[in-house]
Amino acid sequence: MEVDKPAAMQIIVAWRDNKWVVMRDAAEIGSYAYRAHAMAMARTLSTEAAGRGVECYMLVRERDGRWDEHPCPKPARDG
Repeated sequence: MEVDKPAAMQIIVAWRDNKWVVMRDAAEIGSYAYRAHAMAMARTLSTEAAGRGVECYMLVRERDGRWDEHPCPKPARDG
């Protein structure tokens, strides 16, 4: 079964092996030494979701292993 337009984009920001990994729909996008850089990529992905007209949600795995669901960051502004 194929879906023409996914209902939502999943963004995951997870602490793994001494770095922050960012994934979009379970595909790794990049890894970063600093959380702020990972969150900047999450914001970029949120902008992409908004541009495609799909909903977005974000899961974050903290350093202690705890998972939390968050609203996606506000899309990046041009400027």
